[in-house]
Amino acid sequence: MFELFRPPRFFQNVTFHRHTDRSVGWLELFYDLVYVATLIQIGNFLSDNVSLLGFAQFLVMIAVVWWAWTGETFYQNRFVVDDLLHRILVFAQIFAIATLGLSVSEAFGELYVQFTLAYVVTRLLLVLMYVRSYRVHPESRDLSRGYIVGFSFGILIWLASLILPSQYHWIGWLAGIGVELAVPFTRTLREQQRLWAVDVHHISERFGIFTIIVLGESFVKVLDDAQGITMGVDQILFSTVGLVVLYSLWWLYFSDTANNLIDFAHPLKPFVWVYSHLTLAAGLVAFGVGAKKLFASTVDHPEDAVNPDYRLLYTAAIMLYLMSLAVIDYGLDDETTPYQQTREALIHVVGAVIVGGIGLLATAVTAIEFVGLISLVMLAQVVYSIYQTYQIAEA
Repeated sequence: MFELFRPPRFFQNVTFHRHTDRSVGWLELFYDLVYVATLIQIGNFLSDNVSLLGFAQFLVMIAVVWWAWTGETFYQNRFVVDDLLHRILVFAQIFAIATLGLSVSEAFGELYVQFTLAYVVTRLLLVLMYVRSYRVHPESRDLSRGYIVGFSFGILIWLASLILPSQYHWIGWLAGIGVELAVPFTRTLREQQRLWAVDVHHISERFGIFTIIVLGESFVKVLDDAQGITMGVDQILFSTVGLVVLYSLWWLYFSDTANNLIDFAHPLKPFVWVYSHLTLAAGLVAFGVGAKKLFASTVDHPEDAVNPDYRLLYTAAIMLYLMSLAVIDYGLDDETTPYQQTREALIHVVGAVIVGGIGLLATAVTAIEFVGLISLVMLAQVVYSIYQTYQIAEA
């Protein structure tokens, strides 16, 4: 319940009503909305820059946005707080992320200063949240201090990037993100993170929500581009096989992975699980862009061979997703899932390799035929998932 002033409390010290497990709060869901808009803009950037350089720049921006969301998510996972001061800080963060989203189209050009400062403000507000926890929750001060110092160092690197020539500012971004990604691996913070563990059910739900938001943007991309088009045979065929791929992406994560818990007893698996969601999100956003481009080609030139740039983008997106999913499966707790995670991971790796082979060799097929081949690979993994469920039910 909202109160004017209620300092942050470690989640294990809070009694949650009406639910056995803690549920995601309305403020967290409201916070996610600005990331929906920002990720759409990043996808639009990739759509306008389908090239190796454009894809690299896309990955940098995805990493920036994903890390901003992850930092706030882990704070609100460990510390339960929803008073006036916290809401002001969150609302200010939303404004900063919105500004970052407005800067995406020229983040590597005229708006690189605005993009940089928007991210700096976002991280500074997170540091202020940890400063507050440091003051009011003395038991976890070593944890808060580690994040304050580490993230502040990352902020300084981001600010220093502004003195670089505009064509090299991204080097400072990568250095800053690299430092921040390494912060949780420091010896002190590894010990403190074990001492002040996360709420496993809540963090799994938060990452699941973020994943389905990103997956849902595939509909936004295709529907926005296809607005007003009369659906012919070619478009219906493409939509059919395309939706098989989309449904398979959903199935493989939310049916096989999302409801299983992270293995926090292992020193490495939690980090593997968390960081693999970065590349998973990148794969899903790129998939939406690739699907949009391929659908458009069925409208303009349905009988032509699939555009090589779009074919490679779609292939890279699916491969990135499947490889990420394999690593996420590795990070799960085998005792909380009926599946053998090593086997699950291997299936996804094999699927990624086959998809890569199709993307490299299927150069003379149409967009419909290309996506149809990919859909068979994805559907085979879903069938295997169903078969596993059947075996468990019969056991």
